[in-house]
Amino acid sequence: MVRKLLFGLTVLLVAGTALAYAQRDALLGMAIRQRVQQGPDMGFAKDHDGIKVLICGTGSPEVSSARAQACTLVAAGGKLFLFDVGDGSVRSLAASRIPVNDLERVFVTHFHSDHFGDLGVLINAGWIWGRETPLEVQGPVGMAGVIAGYEQAYALDETYRSANMPHLAERRAVARAVPLEIAFAEGARVVRVYDMDGVTIDAAPVAHDPVRPALGYLLQYKGRKLFISGDTEVSPVNLPAMQGADMVVHESYAGHMVRRAIPEMRQLGMEFHARVAERTIPYHADNIALAKQAQAAGVKQLVLTHLIPYPENAVVRAMYTDGMGDHFKGAITVAEDGMVLAF
Repeated sequence: MVRKLLFGLTVLLVAGTALAYAQRDALLGMAIRQRVQQGPDMGFAKDHDGIKVLICGTGSPEVSSARAQACTLVAAGGKLFLFDVGDGSVRSLAASRIPVNDLERVFVTHFHSDHFGDLGVLINAGWIWGRETPLEVQGPVGMAGVIAGYEQAYALDETYRSANMPHLAERRAVARAVPLEIAFAEGARVVRVYDMDGVTIDAAPVAHDPVRPALGYLLQYKGRKLFISGDTEVSPVNLPAMQGADMVVHESYAGHMVRRAIPEMRQLGMEFHARVAERTIPYHADNIALAKQAQAAGVKQLVLTHLIPYPENAVVRAMYTDGMGDHFKGAITVAEDGMVLAF
């Protein structure tokens, strides 16, 4: 009985293989059509009458399983705004089917590499794949120099591609982003950097010494308020931007875990790693201090990103926010790459 069953299965397998081979061209055509038709989600920016947030990167310079380093996409007023574009961001956005050629503007919080490492990739990809206008990239003073550096790095690539594809040569201006530098008047703590169609975006300095300037961004639309911190320690200078926010997407540092890990590193002879961990503590946002500040600011939802140490599994994720709920009564979300939130 078993032998007959195995024989029958073998016959079916052989017949199926033969049929697939005979129809291989039709199957290939079907696969190609499916791939070509699976384009970007053109409705992402328009299908919510409020603010929608895609956490496209939760990583940091630490090597981790995060899809990308710092990256937060915001849809408001039918437009797409990207805040930071760390390594892996372009792939992460593609995985979420975001039409990156439709980005209204990119905002960079500061010039640590994990916050702008994929900027050149984003600009270059837009030129190659049909963006119609040069991408505006706004950030602290120094932004023009960063963009000029990318132009130099990609100059040969542009020359080769333009020679091979004349339509790219005609659109070569798109290969060069437009840098917009944010300067503050003396004593100013906030500057409006975008105001169109009901969406306003303000830049505010945050505390990330020795990085100066480092910026956070406050986006407001239809009475809703979103603050994106960039990298910062918990500091009173951040409080006004956080005040009454519906959502705060904030860098996060589980100090209780890092401090526990440092002596373990030293016992294992990992002195270099221990020293690096010690040096990062002062200029990142300790989770407990952050919870206290969010409560004082009246924040409704706190979304943790730029996660250190990166919670690689469910157990570590459960431990990551230990003690925060004792001080913050709003919702706490430990972000994951690809997570979509709306309010």
